[in-house]
Amino acid sequence: MTTKPRLHICTTCTASSADAATDPRHGEVLFDKMVETCADQDLPFDIKPAQCLTNCKSGCSVALSGSGRWGYVYGNLDPETMITDLCDLAARYANTTDGIVAWRERPESLRRNVIARIPALD
Repeated sequence: MTTKPRLHICTTCTASSADAATDPRHGEVLFDKMVETCADQDLPFDIKPAQCLTNCKSGCSVALSGSGRWGYVYGNLDPETMITDLCDLAARYANTTDGIVAWRERPESLRRNVIARIPALD
């Protein structure tokens, strides 16, 4: 049995465009909306909360990871407008063998939001 790739959403993030932290935090809003939006779908990835991805200057942030796959950190996500695109990106990531989703295959709203790409462990 293999583990599904994961979409980790930083629940402590404040959006980089915000003047101050909010309650609930923008990252928590993003997580809740992703869980709600994807609840009725048979997703090829798991959605997990993360306490902090240490990408505060570029919040809201998420990380994609999976066994034998390159990992990615995305930042500057909008919890109001990028939910569908984020779900699409995570599904495309999950459907690769190495984690690499070609730039042109990524949703347009997320193409320029990559903060880091991390080599696979195995």
